[in-house]
Amino acid sequence: MAQITAKQEDRGAMTDADESLWSLLAAWPGRFRFPELLVALSEDRTAPLEDLAVASLAGIAGDHDEYRACARLISDGEFRIAEEMLAECQALEATQTDDLRTQLGRRRAECLELVLGRLQQLMDRAAAADVDAVPEREALTALCARSWPQADERLLADEEALQDVLDEKRRVLRDRCEEAVAQGLEPDALGVCEELLKAGQLRLVALLLANGASPRPGPEAVPPLRGWAHAGETPSEVLKWHLDATVRPVSFDRWRPTGPAGKELLEAYAALADNNEATAARFSRALTEFLGAGDRPQSPVHRVEGGYLTAITGVFTDEETARFWPTGSVELFVADPETEHRPETDLGRPYIAVGWSLRAQTLPERTPCAVLDLGHLVELVTLRAHVPVQLLRALGRQWPLEVFTGGPAASLEALLGTDPGQWWHILRWMVDLAGLGDLTTADALTFQTGPDTALLHLFLEFLARPKAGSRERDGYAVVRDWAKNQSFAQAVERTVLAPIADSAASRVAFWAALSAAVPGQQVTFEEILLSAASIAGEGMFDDAHETEVRCGLARLATLPLVDRADADEVRLHRCGVLLVLGGDAERKLEQAVSRLAEEAAETGADRSRAFRLADWQLYRYALHPELRHYEQIADAPGTTAEELAAVAEALTGTTDELPASLSAEGESDVSATLLEMRNPFTTHHPKVKLQVHAPDNCLVSVSDAGLQRILYELLSNAAEACAVNGDATVRATVTPLGAEFAVDIQDNGPGLAYAEGTEHIVFRKGESTRGPNRGTGLYIARRLARSVDGDLGVRSRVLGHPVLQGAHFRLLLPRA
Repeated sequence: MAQITAKQEDRGAMTDADESLWSLLAAWPGRFRFPELLVALSEDRTAPLEDLAVASLAGIAGDHDEYRACARLISDGEFRIAEEMLAECQALEATQTDDLRTQLGRRRAECLELVLGRLQQLMDRAAAADVDAVPEREALTALCARSWPQADERLLADEEALQDVLDEKRRVLRDRCEEAVAQGLEPDALGVCEELLKAGQLRLVALLLANGASPRPGPEAVPPLRGWAHAGETPSEVLKWHLDATVRPVSFDRWRPTGPAGKELLEAYAALADNNEATAARFSRALTEFLGAGDRPQSPVHRVEGGYLTAITGVFTDEETARFWPTGSVELFVADPETEHRPETDLGRPYIAVGWSLRAQTLPERTPCAVLDLGHLVELVTLRAHVPVQLLRALGRQWPLEVFTGGPAASLEALLGTDPGQWWHILRWMVDLAGLGDLTTADALTFQTGPDTALLHLFLEFLARPKAGSRERDGYAVVRDWAKNQSFAQAVERTVLAPIADSAASRVAFWAALSAAVPGQQVTFEEILLSAASIAGEGMFDDAHETEVRCGLARLATLPLVDRADADEVRLHRCGVLLVLGGDAERKLEQAVSRLAEEAAETGADRSRAFRLADWQLYRYALHPELRHYEQIADAPGTTAEELAAVAEALTGTTDELPASLSAEGESDVSATLLEMRNPFTTHHPKVKLQVHAPDNCLVSVSDAGLQRILYELLSNAAEACAVNGDATVRATVTPLGAEFAVDIQDNGPGLAYAEGTEHIVFRKGESTRGPNRGTGLYIARRLARSVDGDLGVRSRVLGHPVLQGAHFRLLLPRA
């Protein structure tokens, strides 16, 4: 490693005295307390003596010790200088050096993420404008690994150069637009061009002017509604002008409907002040015709509590939005005139609500009911084009995200497809219609998540949370700063590693590869072993470990964020998430190596796959007939290890799905069962404390095996969730409630990754925030509870425990 010493090179017009003073400062042990001086003395800078003097004075004023000086260098992004200081400075203690190295790794990863994110934005902007821009990616990342300020300066120069080119091309295209208007270009087409120019989509503008139509323009081509925040009128005033021509002011022209369908829609809305079946039918028909679907059959109107229920078509008729709602029909609830608050009617699917007194309001959660109010209608009738898209924008910000994602990650993957261009196009529409952000947000999502659909699904759900969503903050900033949310960052890591969650060897290979090189670069098996051995220490990595890690390396091919992997090498996908995770790779590698050693000690020399009889995981198979056979074989005195491994393989090979004919009816004692399961739980989860609070004789109407399976799923889920904490705690509390017993399972983990009010999604089959091939445990647990007239649900966070603030499940079981 280069040292912070004087280099015998030309440093300008230095005298011999100057050179001697420079050399003296460069070798002075006290220089390590002066971060500005270390920067000025660095080998790639030529600082005059005046600058060295100023840097020394700044160091005196800063009053740093060696630790704080190095931390300052890391914070400023002077990574190479910080590395040299860590190698040379004798005043730092070993613990301080380790801490500073961890800081350096994380800060360098943050800056690399920023560089690559800005590079991607620069290239996307150039591509959208059809401009050649080939930034020196490798040179910039290498520069950033040495010095963030220098990389930032280089990037700023590239960005300014591109901006100059774009400004000139935008000016030329605006001149062409003016010429096209003079030749008869439609006003609507001119408006589309202007919106595309603002969004930087210059290539599409050029195609539109050349051919009269652009190839599949994105949502950027649809200008947003004006809104009412800065309007001088109110929607009610504008409606009066529509209904009574004698009171219309001069400003009414900007609110004039573009056609008779818009005029009829407003008159039909006004009739809802005296709502009945006829007025509800009239509004439904008027809205359908306004959306251009008047040729469809009219849906019947039904009287329901609080109003009338019917259905409309035309909301999803646009070519770009039809994919999100293939049926095309959306139910419409027409509320009674006095209804002021959003209806809570549960139709089992998203619907639209309209009413004379209903107003759309920002709610803490998205709901299946989206209010279409007068403010929306008055603006919509003034539009000449894109009416269904604008209506969907108003509704999509209120509806659950699953309207546009299709639900779980698998549905999102099917919706996006495999073609990168199609993926990018659909994602832009999805982000726009759901109110999550704009083009920059979609671009940030693509950069962060790469080709990992499960990871993208997780980010979209995070964006849709009320506290994170772009309705209150910039969507791009939320995606960019995701790692600052600790619980979400943990969920991201679990999702990335979900396919290899059961393999310590694969996790060793993953974290070793991430610590050995920047994502996107090839890493060999030898480099992975070198990284792992540097963490494990001498003698810990034997031939057996090497064989396991080689197999684990090949298994990395199952990760979506791995471009290529086999038993000899791996290349991780270059994306924002992996760049951030790389900042903590050494610490995670240390944990993975430790876990691999623990597994080797647990399984023994023969690495038998047979369970011990008291093993916690046996409770997973409590209802399976194969468990009885295993217990008989394991208990027999003459059973060999090979025979035990064979029956264990047969047991663990059984499916999680329970036979339809299986019954969980019977009697058991919740208190006794929890106490029985506590020791196996503690053995399997040594870092998780299980607290049991239960009275004696809690007899319930469920069999021993059925209760064991339910509690296994709940307790395992809680242990896995809170294992990331230093003081992981799970509490099981049994409380008599009339004819039932309530069993509350609480933990101090990060909580469920679902918005308040939507936690029930966790019970859906296949639903999991921990990656693919998961999501059956809670589904089975609830199914078993309900089969004995009990239930399983999630308690509201409002009622949460002051300490155990993670997930809170409540199991209700009938008394025996």
